[in-house]
Order: sequence, then structure tokens, then C-alpha cells
Amino acid sequence: MKITVLGCGNAFSQRNFNQSFLLEEGSSKLLIDCGQLTMNALKHAKIDPRVITDIYISHAHADHIGSLEAMAFTRYDWRNCPRSYKDGSYAPRLIANAQLLKDLWDKSLSGGLESMEGFVATIATFFEPVPVKDNQAFKWEGWTCELIQQVHIMTGSTIACTFGLMMSKAKHKSIYFTTDSQHCSPRQIEVFYKRADIIIQDCECTPFSSGVHANYAQLAGYPEANSVRLGSDTKAKMWLSHYQDFVSEGLDFEGRPCDWEAKAKADGFAGFIKCGQVFEI
Repeated sequence: MKITVLGCGNAFSQRNFNQSFLLEEGSSKLLIDCGQLTMNALKHAKIDPRVITDIYISHAHADHIGSLEAMAFTRYDWRNCPRSYKDGSYAPRLIANAQLLKDLWDKSLSGGLESMEGFVATIATFFEPVPVKDNQAFKWEGWTCELIQQVHIMTGSTIACTFGLMMSKAKHKSIYFTTDSQHCSPRQIEVFYKRADIIIQDCECTPFSSGVHANYAQLAGYPEANSVRLGSDTKAKMWLSHYQDFVSEGLDFEGRPCDWEAKAKADGFAGFIKCGQVFEI
């Protein structure tokens, strides 16, 4: 399997786009998250959005679903509408947790997509929806894909969740995409850290934690971060996806020169992912 990094974190950065990945196995192409700037990221990578066969959505924030409407209209078959899958689908499968998939349409996509000339559209007009039930996995090209529910952000008494993706296949290395998560309870996910051969971990690089994503100091185990320290074996297989443009510019939070790659290596990490980086699994 070939994995291409389309974006490395920053939600609305024209330079680094937003966190998304393209997985290729045989003739299938799975897009992990379709955020606000994913169409730009695909163009930058010279990838035609019409070749995407599957899209996995981890949660319903704009930086993870923002380009779905553009994807829908780019792929829509105006001549053969409503369309059927009998002769093969021109539309990608849209894979997500069952409740999340419903929320995607009811709370986000329906406003821009439900009113079509001559009929009322549904999510199935534009995509082949694949709802994944709680605690169940889906299969993709022989890979078992488990949805790992994690805390994304806590505001008062409301907790919003994101679904990480653990992918495994016999005689292959396993890979864990955290797809946005806090580091507040690593005990919940350490079993997946241990199982994975490669971890793609979102990571804010500010000197403080926003409470939305994992923070570099927390992951590195700095005493002032008051975090549960990760083992050296876990950090050695962990690639960090930053959320600040200054990281790729070689600067720290205050604009001073900072070699983040050297810092990550010194702290025991595999390094920071970069746009265009390729992993062969």
C-alpha cells in the first residue's frame, strides 16, 4: 500500500493544507478526510479527484469535511441522474461511523446538496454511503480498518469525538492514524499505540495546549506538561503531524529559528510528516 501525505495538519493553511492522506492499493484510492482545502491539496499533488474510490471521514468539523460538496459536484453525473450502481459507481464510497454519517448529512451537507433541479437529493445521490456501526470494522482491499473513538475536544459538559483509524493486514505493517485527538487519556489508546508499527499522530507545537489536539510537550513527556510519558518504543514509530505553519518554516512559536526535525529526533520521535511524503507499507 502506498500512502501519500496530502496535508500535514494546519486546518486552513494554503501552504500545508489540512491533515489528509491518500492510500493506494491496486486500483483503489482511499482518501482519509476531505477537509476545507483537500481539493487544493489534490490539485497540488496532481491527483484528479475523480479517481478517488473511497473517502473516510473521522469527524464532522469543517477542516475534515469542507471539500465534500466540491467533491460531490465534481463527481456528479448530471446526465444519468438519479444514478445507480449497477454498472459501477462513478461516485466514491463515503465511509464513517453510522451516527457521524447521519450527522454529516443532517447538520452539514444537506443545506448545500439536498435541493437539486427536479428532485430532492439525499446523501446517496452523490456518494455511496457506508455507515460503520459502533465497535465494528470495515474492510478495504484486504485491510481491516478499525474505528478508534477518541476525545477531540471538551467544552463544558459536551465532548466531541473523533474516530481514529487502525489499519492492519496479514504480513503487512499496521498503521494507526489518530486523526485528531487529545492526549488527556493515553491509557485509552495505548493498546493501539502498541499494536501499530507506524503511528501518524496529530501534534500542536505551541508552548501551551489548546485542549483540542495532542501537544508536543505532552507527547515528548516534558515534566511541565504533566503528561503520562510515552515509552521510547512508541515514540520511535510515531510521525507527528503539526498544526502550525511556523514548524515547516523552521521557526518556533515566537518566530525564532527552531530545527523541529532535530528536536523531534532528539526527543525520540520518527519525525514530522511533510506534504508529499510517501510511505510504502
